[in-house]
Amino acid sequence: MAKLYKKLFSPIQYGNITLKNRIVMAPMAVHMSAQPSGFGFVNDREIAMFERRAQGGVGLIIIGSLLIKTDGDFGYQIYIDNDNKIPGLKKLVDAVHRHGTKITAQIHHAGRATNSRITGYPTVSSSVLPATPEYPVPRELTTQEVEDYVEYYAQAVRRAKEAGFDAVELHGAHGYLIAQFMSPLTNFRTDQYGGSFLGRMRFIKEIFSRSLELVGEDYTISVRISGDEIIPGGIDMHLAREIAQYLEKLGAAAINVSVHTYPYYRIVPPMYYQPGVNVYLAENVKQVVRIPVMTAGRINTPELAEEILSSGKADLICLGRVLLADPDFPKKAQEGRSKEIIPCIACNKGCHNRKAEDRSVKCTMNPETGRELSFKITPAKKSKKVIIVGGGPAGMEAARVAKLRGHNVALYEQNETLGGRLTLASVPPYKSEYREGVEYLKNAIERLKVKVHLGVCVNKEMIIQQKPEVVILATGTEPLIPNIPGIDQINVINSDELLAGNKTAGERVVVIGGGSVGAETAHYLMDIAQREVFLVEMLSDIAVDMSTEVRAIFMKDIKNYTKLHILTNTKVIALEKDTVIVEQEKQLRRLEGIDTVVLSAGARSNNRLTKELESLVLEVYTIGDARQPDDATQAIYEGSKIAREI
Repeated sequence: MAKLYKKLFSPIQYGNITLKNRIVMAPMAVHMSAQPSGFGFVNDREIAMFERRAQGGVGLIIIGSLLIKTDGDFGYQIYIDNDNKIPGLKKLVDAVHRHGTKITAQIHHAGRATNSRITGYPTVSSSVLPATPEYPVPRELTTQEVEDYVEYYAQAVRRAKEAGFDAVELHGAHGYLIAQFMSPLTNFRTDQYGGSFLGRMRFIKEIFSRSLELVGEDYTISVRISGDEIIPGGIDMHLAREIAQYLEKLGAAAINVSVHTYPYYRIVPPMYYQPGVNVYLAENVKQVVRIPVMTAGRINTPELAEEILSSGKADLICLGRVLLADPDFPKKAQEGRSKEIIPCIACNKGCHNRKAEDRSVKCTMNPETGRELSFKITPAKKSKKVIIVGGGPAGMEAARVAKLRGHNVALYEQNETLGGRLTLASVPPYKSEYREGVEYLKNAIERLKVKVHLGVCVNKEMIIQQKPEVVILATGTEPLIPNIPGIDQINVINSDELLAGNKTAGERVVVIGGGSVGAETAHYLMDIAQREVFLVEMLSDIAVDMSTEVRAIFMKDIKNYTKLHILTNTKVIALEKDTVIVEQEKQLRRLEGIDTVVLSAGARSNNRLTKELESLVLEVYTIGDARQPDDATQAIYEGSKIAREI
């Protein structure tokens, strides 16, 4: 079967090292470097996470964003700013090397993109740049300071070699410090580090030459660049080719082609973008250099990776979120088990859009990611009869893990299909990959021969009759019904009924509730159902609970719909036969000729069965949305966690 991916699993020369295959773990800041090891020091959690990917068969791991200086942090990163970091980094290198995988240190400084709240330092850059909503005005580095920063980079390269890294990658992409010098958009300097193309490239040229003085001419150094910054006046595809050719002459071993600056729409592309969205940028660079070229961005199947390599668009495939979802992606592909790969659904929920209280990397589809030390599946001390009520993501994951541990598992779902809210989430435009998550979980429990009962509504009497030792309730949520006069009319439905296909909407529709669910329901009604939609939201804006990048893409897309009417700061007062009465800025307005009203005003936990089972002498656990409404990331984690504990 591996012959299907002959190119993907062929070796390649990467500078002075040989990689066993063409799969690279893309550089990512995993934001774990804080306590208990100390701020900036690599810790055991990080080492375990990267070693797990090495075990999975990846050819090269690039450790993302190792900081050259404390004033360049954007959030709990690993530092390489001092020799006292070398022992910990060596421990990381040794863990990866144990599995025949090569390892690269990506050397980094964020420049103006630094998070000053973390560092306590003002931001610095190539030039004084205008303030943006994301970044304050940075201080321009003096000529002497630029020379100092060259030394900071070079000493970091030396430390990487001393720690045993096989290679180094200089981070010259995404609008960070090196990119700020290279890009005409952010370099207005009048000294030798600005002006012409060669002036803008002088900073990285000196980093290269000084680094090679310290580590020797034969050490492997690559560079990551943006193949297009996609901002007028910035690095475009033509300039990216020129930069790549110049870097090859400097001695770069490879060019890692990424895209964009902040915001990270295409750097970490969500499911709104098609797979392989950035490959054309690598292909553009590959046409003008002889050294290996890497590509990244939603390359989510071995088939796509093989096609990219076989067609000569790139030489190496960088997988980031894909390897967070399944560290065994390489092994499974090579062994012909592609259908068993845990899919990356590009939801960005755990890996990129992390909660402020816990920035460390996670994965919706793989709760073990970031928890490799503590979240293992071990055989149960005693096999128990387990009933799981609810076939959404929490229930299916609980069933999968419980069965793997040796329990006797039966899963009950009141609907005729599995998937719960994850299935509903897959219905709006650009969201179909949620269904891939559902299919993976369905196939996983099918392979394990979990007993699944569909169309069964479980009650207390049934539980008593079945005599389980453990009951896991994953019964999800039910829609909130707002207290509005006329809410019980026949033309009033909820978004769950609509997205499930159980109810249909007429030509003119009012959607009550402009959060992410309501906004995406409106998107579905316009794009797929071709309806005219009035989206009513009490807050001053819609979809505010979406992540920054996803919301920006979503808002840009819905502007193209002339039949969408967004009413913010608006409250629904009453519903009549074909009229919705709203209050906006203390003025009443009648929306007439309305065929259907769709409720999307939130949800509440469906935990009635939890209360009914309180009197029974058995283990009962309530998980996911049934415990507290949240998202699929939390639901799957809770299902996985409780199944590990019973």
